[in-house]
Amino acid sequence: MKAVKLIRPVVLAASLISAASMTQAEEFSKSEIEEIVHEYILEHPEIIAEAIHKLQTKAEQEKAQKEAESLQKMTDMLINNATDPVGGNPEGSITIVEFFDYNCGYCKRANDTLQALIADNPDLKVVYKEWPILSESSGIAARIALAANLVYPEKYEELHRALLSTRSIRSESDVWKIIEQLELDKAEVEAKLNDESIEKHISETGYLAQQLGITGTPAFVVGGRILKGAYPQADIQKAIDEARDSE
Repeated sequence: MKAVKLIRPVVLAASLISAASMTQAEEFSKSEIEEIVHEYILEHPEIIAEAIHKLQTKAEQEKAQKEAESLQKMTDMLINNATDPVGGNPEGSITIVEFFDYNCGYCKRANDTLQALIADNPDLKVVYKEWPILSESSGIAARIALAANLVYPEKYEELHRALLSTRSIRSESDVWKIIEQLELDKAEVEAKLNDESIEKHISETGYLAQQLGITGTPAFVVGGRILKGAYPQADIQKAIDEARDSE
């Protein structure tokens, strides 16, 4: 049996209708065309997988395009927001933005990766986006960390690392224990807990995540790329290099 070239059922149906119309040899009813298409699909089920793959590819391309457009529109909110803690080199020419949750295991793993990237890239500025989505204690930790940033911005990154290095943050006391270990004044930090900038930061971070199609932590934004997940150091470094080359 000779191989039959694969064509989509709709094209096949259209060809049959066209052929019937031109030759006027016979006419096909709607039910007859449907039956021919049905039989063709049964004989060549691989076209279903082909069609699904094409639809998925198209959807992914459209999603990536939408995220790229959103990223371009929201660059200023991403990297120049006065409410955001900053680490690495605050005057660095390359900026990486991290969305994270202190109780996220993958964020804890990415913590070492990010610190290695900071060490390897003296021109790297890090913008931290507190996004407590996993638990109530995540929210407590984020708010205390942001309050500490208002009082001790130069100590935020050290606190950030310490919180991510903790196996699990289950209560407020877990966070205050770390605050005291770092010799930060608990009373001064507590006094800032109701500062409106804290809720503003968390709210805006959630909005940005939604607009950029970020659904979990960690996530990194560098240059024109959004990296969702605990990417290997080499992959993030590649994105940093691309951003540097595009300047």
